[in-house]
Amino acid sequence: MNNQTNSMSRIRTLTQLAILSAIIAVLAFTPLGSIPLGGPIVATIVQFPVVVGAILMGPKAGGLLGGVFGLCSMLWFTIYGTPTAFVFSPFYSSQIADGAMQTVIYAVGAIVTCFVPRILIGVISAYVYRAVSKKDKHQYFACGLAGVVGAMVNTILVMGCILLFFMQPYANANGVLPTALWGIIGTTIAVNGVLEAIVTGILVVAIAKPLLVITKKRRV
Repeated sequence: MNNQTNSMSRIRTLTQLAILSAIIAVLAFTPLGSIPLGGPIVATIVQFPVVVGAILMGPKAGGLLGGVFGLCSMLWFTIYGTPTAFVFSPFYSSQIADGAMQTVIYAVGAIVTCFVPRILIGVISAYVYRAVSKKDKHQYFACGLAGVVGAMVNTILVMGCILLFFMQPYANANGVLPTALWGIIGTTIAVNGVLEAIVTGILVVAIAKPLLVITKKRRV
């Protein structure tokens, strides 16, 4: 009986991972992953399936889904080659580098920027949910907070990686002095980052809460 239960649990987990990974890919490669909020402000919502998976399955699954998000991001920027694609794709590092060593440094920076913040979305949001859900009977606040924190982790760490690895080339791509990046990135976090966090929190509550109820019923 235990073996059968464990087998069903693994199948359910793999199915959930596959579905959420597919949703991440669809959001990453289509306009569905962005919500216009008025004027030039657009909220990216690709991170919300990562948080949902982290809530349902824990930090390991959340980290794995974050890795899927990072991979989709790298592929998108590699394929479409925007002016700042070097931030997320190591395949553009040679275009901004002065020599082989700098190329390697930029390539490593792109990989770190692509994957580390996204993996940590899943890991950190899972632990936030676990900590808060113990005192939140109905789970609404726990789910919402996990979504908000997950989105802010992504925004802050990606912006931090840009400052750490790509300050000069990113400033050049935007036609500003490197010193001006602090203000630009601060504004991005304060405006886009906060709005994305709110939208993500709402989406996570709307989707994760019903799924938690369904999952608990199946386990009973």
